Amino acid sequence: MSTTQTQTRPMPSARRYDLMLWWRSRGGEQEFRDRQVELARIAPGESVLDVGCGTGTLAIAAARAAGPTGAVHGLDPSLDLLARAQKKARRAGVDVTFASGTGERLPYADDSFDVVLSTLVFHHLPGPAVHSTFSEMRRVLRPNGRLLVVDIGGEQDPDAHTLHGHASFDLNAFLPKLGHVGFTALENGPIESGIRGLEKLTYFVATPED
Repeated sequence: MSTTQTQTRPMPSARRYDLMLWWRSRGGEQEFRDRQVELARIAPGESVLDVGCGTGTLAIAAARAAGPTGAVHGLDPSLDLLARAQKKARRAGVDVTFASGTGERLPYADDSFDVVLSTLVFHHLPGPAVHSTFSEMRRVLRPNGRLLVVDIGGEQDPDAHTLHGHASFDLNAFLPKLGHVGFTALENGPIESGIRGLEKLTYFVATPED
């Protein structure tokens, strides 16, 4: 849940970021992550990439679903967040490979993953970066692979102050454009995060077009 570009406000330390999420979700963040794993249909043995993995909570949940025969990678530009993610994965007893990088230039070979995940990343990106990130995600996904994107969507309270400060972003506006970046939507809808300031999120699951 980190960004791939310069943010509009300073990022808190990794530990403070996790504490803030715990407080805003009333300790319920894990339920949100498990729901994302369910929506992405991650199965044992699959290869998964979490773009903008932040402190690794979703990547760890994905590793549990993929099991010992699977392979999970987490990518984020913040070394501080990655260091905490590695510690959390060790404590959880799961194997996740974390690396520094951005969605605009994914450091992976073509057709590397069955599933690509992206949570609260796209609302930080300018237009050209959105297009290049989608293109890179399509490149690394295998045929019939699945992309799950979760972000701010739907009508927002204009007075709300979201965790990331981008209440005007609407992921739903990207759905009609997915064909232009090589994807076909399989399903979409609202998703409850349980996180104060990020209540109104939406998601879509898409697959690469032939």
